[in-house]
Amino acid sequence: MPKAACRAADFNFNFMRTLVTPDEARQIVLDNIEVLPSETVTHALVIGCTLARDIISDVQLPPFDNSAMDGYAVIAADIANAAQNAPVKLQILETIAAGQFPQREITSGVCARIMTGAPLPQGADAVVMREDTREGENEVEILVSVPPATSIRRAGSDVARGETVLHDGTIIGAAQWGMLASLNQENVVVARRPRVLIITTGDELVPLGTPLQDGQIRDSNSFALSALAQNCGAIVQIKHVGDKAEDLEKTLESAQDFDAVITSGGVSAGDFDPVRDVLKARAQVHFWKIAMKPGKPVMFASWKNGEKTIPIFGLPGNPVSVMVAFEQFVRLALLKMQGRRALHRVTVCAKLSGPLRSPAGKTEFVRALVLPDGDGWTAHLTGDQSSGRLSTMTRANALLVIPEGTTSLETGQTVTAQMTEWPEIEIQSVGT
Repeated sequence: MPKAACRAADFNFNFMRTLVTPDEARQIVLDNIEVLPSETVTHALVIGCTLARDIISDVQLPPFDNSAMDGYAVIAADIANAAQNAPVKLQILETIAAGQFPQREITSGVCARIMTGAPLPQGADAVVMREDTREGENEVEILVSVPPATSIRRAGSDVARGETVLHDGTIIGAAQWGMLASLNQENVVVARRPRVLIITTGDELVPLGTPLQDGQIRDSNSFALSALAQNCGAIVQIKHVGDKAEDLEKTLESAQDFDAVITSGGVSAGDFDPVRDVLKARAQVHFWKIAMKPGKPVMFASWKNGEKTIPIFGLPGNPVSVMVAFEQFVRLALLKMQGRRALHRVTVCAKLSGPLRSPAGKTEFVRALVLPDGDGWTAHLTGDQSSGRLSTMTRANALLVIPEGTTSLETGQTVTAQMTEWPEIEIQSVGT
C-alpha cells in the first residue's frame, strides 16, 4: 500500500492540471453518483424524505360533494331574482354540520343551513354565503342570486380515483405530508437518506468552547457543511483529523457505512494538505481543480472500500469556498442519491445595483442579496468577495453567476442569480 503522507511534489499531477469548468465538474459528479436503495417508513417519519414510488390514489378527494362556505344549500332557480331590496324567503329544513350526513332533500321553497365541509344535501345545486342572508330561526331571507355550482366542491374535483397524485423524486414537505394523510398512506416508500461523513482537517482548528491559542481558529466549516447537508436530507456525522495523512486514511478506511464523505481543507497545493495526498494515493480522482472563484481547489474522487465505492468531495478550507463548492457540486450529488427530480437551484435574471469586476478565465460566484424590484429583481453585492469573508454569506440569498469570459459589468446590466434562499432579508442589512 503506498504511503499517503508524501508531499505533493512527489506525485505526478499532470492528469489533473487541466482545469475543468463548473459545468464539466457537475456532469462528472452526476455521472459517478448512484441513487440509493428505497425503504418503507411510517407516515409520521416521512417528512423531508423523497418519494421512491409514485402515489396513486384509490379514492377521490373530496369523497362527496360538499360546501365551500358556511351558508345555505339552495336550488339556484329559487333565488334567481333575489336582491337586497327583494329578498327571497326560504324555509330551513335542517342544519348540516361537517361530519354529519343530510337527512332531508332540498325541494323548491326550502333550504338547509350548512357548514363548511359538510355534505351537500340531495336536490341542492348551490350554496349562498351566510353573509348574504338575513337569518331567522326557521326561515332565512336570501339577499343575492347565485348561479348553480356556487360554493360547491364536487366529489373528485381535487383528486380523482386512479390519479397519480405524487411522483417519485418528490420531496415530502407540508403539503405532500398532508396529501399522504388524506390518501390514508400509513407507510410510504422513500429513498433512503444519504449518510454523510464530514471530515475537517487542519491542526489550527479549535472546537467551540475551547480557548484559542496563537494561530488557532474556530472550526466553523463543520457546522456550515452539516447544515447544508441536512438541508439536502442527509444524516450527518462529523469528525476532525488534523493535518496527519495517516489519520485521514484510517478515517476513510473505516467509513464503509457512509454514502458520501465531505472533507474541508487540506486539498490545495501546500506542504500539509492530507486530503490531496491521500486521495491521490488511494482513490480514483475524477478532477482536482475547477476554473471557478471561489473554490478552485475542489477534488472529487471515488474511494473503494471493500465492495463499496464511496464518493469523496475534497473541499477547500476557506469558509465561503466551502459553501459555494457545496452548492455547486455536493448538493447535486446528495439530491441525486435520493432520486430527486429537481437538482438545480431556481435562477432569476437580476439587474446589478452597482458595477462588478470579475477575473478572466474563471466562472465567479458572487454573493448577493437579490430582491424584488418592480416587475423584476435587483442584485446587491453583500460586501468584499474574499473567500474568507463568511459574514457576506450571512447577508446573501443568492450567488450571481459571472461567466468566465466576462470581466466587467456595469450598473443595470443583467446577471443570472442562483437563489440559495428566497429574499427575506431586509435591504438595510446589505454590507459594503
